[in-house]
Order: sequence, then C-alpha cells, then structure tokens
Amino acid sequence: MGKVLFAVCAFLATCIVALALVSYFGRDEETLAVDNLLAEDLTRRIQTAESETDGEVDLVTATDFAWDRVLIVAPETPRETLERELDGEFNGVLNYDVESGELFVFERAGRVVRFADYRGRGRFEGFERPVATLTDEEAVLRVDNLTIRPG
Repeated sequence: MGKVLFAVCAFLATCIVALALVSYFGRDEETLAVDNLLAEDLTRRIQTAESETDGEVDLVTATDFAWDRVLIVAPETPRETLERELDGEFNGVLNYDVESGELFVFERAGRVVRFADYRGRGRFEGFERPVATLTDEEAVLRVDNLTIRPG
C-alpha cells in the first residue's frame, strides 16, 4: 500500500513540475495593455476642459501614479520611432483594432509605467511630431475649441 501511494505522489509531483515548465517556457514576452480607465478619463477631461477648468488639463493632477515624463505620440507613428524615443522596446498593446488618437506614454526613471490613447474628437497642434516629450513640470495641456496645445 505504501509503495502505491508513493508512486501516485511521485506521478502527481512529476505532472506538476511538467506543467510548471510548460507554463514558464511557453509564455509570451511581457506586454503592457492600454489603461482603459486612464484613456477614458483623459479623453473626458480634454473634452470638458473648456467648461470645467477654463481650458486647462494638468496631466499630473489627472494621474494617480508617479511619472516623470510623458510622450505624446501622433497616430500611425511607427513603433520603431517610439522605441527610439524611449531608448528601448515598447510592448504596449491596444485592446482593440480601431484607430485611436494620440498615445500618452508615461515613463518613470526610463521605464514605461502606463499608456493611454486619446479617444476624443480634438486635434493636437503645436506639439513636436511624431513624438512630443513633456516633463511632469510642463505637462499642462490647453484646450480651445477642441484644439489641444502645449500649456
């Protein structure tokens, strides 16, 4: 009876180790998904800025996480261009296959911490193209008639 119990336990342990190895070696590279709540909040703040905050959107107060640089990336910017600006790989993935507006890519100490896409009807003007860089000290947007400019 003891030998059978030992054999069953050994078999189960082998199966668990095999499953762990398959899971570890079969995983995809780490990706970062678009922050949908942040995207919706930033879009809402921009859309309502003229009536609620006299046309100003402060990205520092709009976010609840630490960051020191935000990249505002124009639509259809090649991933390679963004990665050159980031000095590294960008593993961001949008959750759907529709055209989105500008991307807000937030960094802290050289690492992407979050990113969100703009989903509104506004036009971004006055920003360096295809990638504009703003520090946390200068990350204020001015909205006038749904035209978004650096503040």
